[in-house]
Order: sequence, then C-alpha cells, then structure tokens
Amino acid sequence: MTLTTCFTRLEPPTRTVTIYAPQPQPDIVDWFQTGVDAIDHRSLPDETAASQSFFNIHEDETFVAAVSLESAREFLEPPIYEPWTDAFDDAAYRRLIDVFESTVWRSLERRQLLAVSREIETRAWNVGSGTLRVGFQHATALEAMAPVYARLAAETALDIHVYIADDWNRPSIPGVTIHTNGDDEISSFWVLAFDGDGDPLRTSGLIARERADSGFDGLWTDETQLVARLERALRAVGE
Repeated sequence: MTLTTCFTRLEPPTRTVTIYAPQPQPDIVDWFQTGVDAIDHRSLPDETAASQSFFNIHEDETFVAAVSLESAREFLEPPIYEPWTDAFDDAAYRRLIDVFESTVWRSLERRQLLAVSREIETRAWNVGSGTLRVGFQHATALEAMAPVYARLAAETALDIHVYIADDWNRPSIPGVTIHTNGDDEISSFWVLAFDGDGDPLRTSGLIARERADSGFDGLWTDETQLVARLERALRAVGE
C-alpha cells in the first residue's frame, strides 16, 4: 500500500449543499464547487442578519447537518491556533471540518490544510497517547513546525513519527522520530494519521496531493480503515 494507492482509491460520498442567505454567495459557491456534487441557493429576506445565513448538507439525499455560513467563510482563510490553545475551541470553521469529513476537495490551500492538521494534532494532544505519523514533504516544512512537535512530544506520551523527502541536518527534536527518504511520494503528499491509541472514535487522518499550481487535492477522514491504510503507507516509507 502506497500513498498514491490510498489517494487513487478514495471514494467520497455524494454530497449536495443548499445555501440559505439573502444574497448569492459567490466566494462560498466557488469553493464548494471543488468538493460537493451540487449547490443550490435559497433566498432569505433581505433583513436577515448575516449571522443567520446557513447551508444544509445532504449525503446521498439524506440530511446531514445545517451549518452557519460563518464557518465556511472562516475556512476560506482560517486562523491558525496551536493544539493546546483554548481559543481553538471557539473556531467556527471546526464545524465545517466536522461535517465535511471524507469529502474529496479539488482545491485546498496550504493554510486550509494547516487548519485541518491542527484539528488532528489537537485530537492527539487531548488523547495524549497513541501514534501520530506526519508527512512534511520537505525539511523546511518540518523546521517551521519543530516547536509544536517538540511540545507535543514533551508533554504527552504520543509516539511521533515524521517523514520528509530530503535530509534533516538540523538539531534533533526530542521524542520525535524523523524518517528521511528520497521518495517522491513524501514530497508530493501532505499526510497525517493518528491512531487514537486504539480508540476508533479518536482516529483521524488527512491526505492531500500537491498540484502543479501549488494547491492540493485531498480529504480528511475519521474512517478507521482509511486512517490505518495511511499509517501503513507511511510506515512503508520509513522502512
């Protein structure tokens, strides 16, 4: 099992979105179109407060959730918090991450992937044990995140493994096993896999493949089997 195989076997559910707002929301629609199968707009009275605008999600024609437009708009350029920051609990975009689990998006920016990564890292921080595996593509990306992973390792019992495509000639990160490999897969994918320390309700993962324009296609998931496949693929890289 390779990262490429994991990616090509992704099978997203059929999802549709209906936006309820006084006016069309072209920025939100443009982004939704990269992941959902159909989008509709239903008008609300002009005097409706912006905070009352929302969207409904259906999966295979079954209602999934109603979510504020604020959460979607915030995710277009999300704030980034450290995993242990209390303010993270109030981030509106976390609701969007929750309801769009397993949706394959065809246009994800680095900041959005970092926000999803922080969601997974926060889960690992809260559990405090288990195995967290992360592909950083290159050493420069890991270097930028070294303080976060140093604290994750120092203040939890997590078994942390990180993977980069090039060499690591910086100081070691105590408690973090760094796997260096010239594999093109690692340089092409942004990937995390947290096993929840054996609890299927705590597992979480992310896989996204970089495009030529520096954007990414990918998804995040709580599906235990897919997270396990991502973990196996990363382990194979490190062998």
